[in-house]
Amino acid sequence: AGGSLAVARANLTIWPGYSTAVSAINGGVPGPTIRLRRGEEFAARVQNNLGEPLVLHWHGVLAPERMDGHPRDQVAAGQSYQVRFPVRQRASTCWYHAHTDQLTAEQAYAGVAGFFIIEDPAEAAFGLPSSSHDVPLVFTDKRVSASRQLVYAPSMMDVMSGYLGDVMLVNGTPDAWLSVDRGLYRLRLLNGSNARIYKVALSDGRPFHLIGTDGGLLAAPVSVTSAMLAPGQRLEVLVDFSAYATGTSVMLKSLSFPGGGGMMGGPQQGTEMDLLRFYVDSAATGNATVPATLQPFTPLNPAQARRTRVFTLAVSGMVHTINGQLFNMQRTDFRVPFGDVEIWEYRNTGTEPHPMHAHAALCQVLSRSSAASLPPEDGGWKDTVLVNPGETVRVLTRFDTHSGVFVHHCHNLEHEDSGMMQNFEVLPPPTLTVRRDGTIVTLSWPEAEQGWRLESSGEPSGAAWDLVAQNPTLVGGRWTVTVSETTGRRFYRLVKP
Repeated sequence: AGGSLAVARANLTIWPGYSTAVSAINGGVPGPTIRLRRGEEFAARVQNNLGEPLVLHWHGVLAPERMDGHPRDQVAAGQSYQVRFPVRQRASTCWYHAHTDQLTAEQAYAGVAGFFIIEDPAEAAFGLPSSSHDVPLVFTDKRVSASRQLVYAPSMMDVMSGYLGDVMLVNGTPDAWLSVDRGLYRLRLLNGSNARIYKVALSDGRPFHLIGTDGGLLAAPVSVTSAMLAPGQRLEVLVDFSAYATGTSVMLKSLSFPGGGGMMGGPQQGTEMDLLRFYVDSAATGNATVPATLQPFTPLNPAQARRTRVFTLAVSGMVHTINGQLFNMQRTDFRVPFGDVEIWEYRNTGTEPHPMHAHAALCQVLSRSSAASLPPEDGGWKDTVLVNPGETVRVLTRFDTHSGVFVHHCHNLEHEDSGMMQNFEVLPPPTLTVRRDGTIVTLSWPEAEQGWRLESSGEPSGAAWDLVAQNPTLVGGRWTVTVSETTGRRFYRLVKP
């Protein structure tokens, strides 16, 4: 995958008969959908023609430090930069969006976002819907003037609660509808809104199957009648339209829920909204069915957690803080050892919901203080976790892909821009020395680096890692493992078991 992503002001016909000013990527809103296979290299030149600073973040994609879209790496108006890195994680529905210092909310709202879908040929075994039956849908809510312009003028109260709109766009389209047949559809749902949380359901209450979250497929489909989708999050669902007669329709809605937030007299959080109407127009094509099981994965083990980090989410004046502080680009707030399993505990002491997103790793929800059992949308791998007012949410995470300085922040974009973000540094793993003599491979690392084990993989994408059986022994001040390698090349890495 490659090419150019040119970000520029544009005027598009979003409503018939009107020209609406947006910030487009390659002339469109949303931007082009990027699709890669696991193991492929992603390469793109980002051209900033916006007239203001810009950087793009590949949300959910485990990118190296200088490619990730940290706000310190933004480029000035008229400049461009090159992004290039291999994509080695499991298949998942990710996305990309502006991550510019204090301009993220305005730029994303104006259209600087798009899908980034990672595919894996191994998924074909599940027989999931594909091609025209695999539909990415991004939800964004807007405020719109009489002349059909997008209005972005947040008041202090909007900054406090997040900018909420009352006009829904799906894939950049108002009053959106989709013609479907009476078959099974895979819908990839992305909340691209600045602040609005959706409670996704069918208007007739019919169940559908949740099959994936931020970080890819669940172990098995779960039948649900609704699912919460916070800003930045993705859900993959299967909807079976065979229950509907040809010529009928059904609405995908966001149901009302108590959530608070929103301006007096303005758009509110938790309001019922229509998202997308499905018109069932023809007999089923394709033969996809809901699989009994999906992608197995090994969850992180809380017993292996080396430490618990507490993040207190609070209100200070009219802004939201993490551990009493606002973001400082030059300050590193904490350091994370590479490969350690950690518990991150988010304590929301305020009255606003906070969808918390960490770059550079995925996590698993461990517990919610508000619920005895976790809802299905908390299953699987996540990168954005909703923390409701007064709630404590604990997640398990491990940073074992890239070292360097990354951020974690609230994905309510007004909260992020006003300082609800922290820098953290993932410390590098020890340097691994590899020496080969015929079929004998000797691997070693410094004696001071204790508690590491070796994993190996037969493919450069690192799609499957196996623990090397031998325990390391000390030889000449270095931990050393010797293996016999007769099958050709292999790849090795150090991990904390």
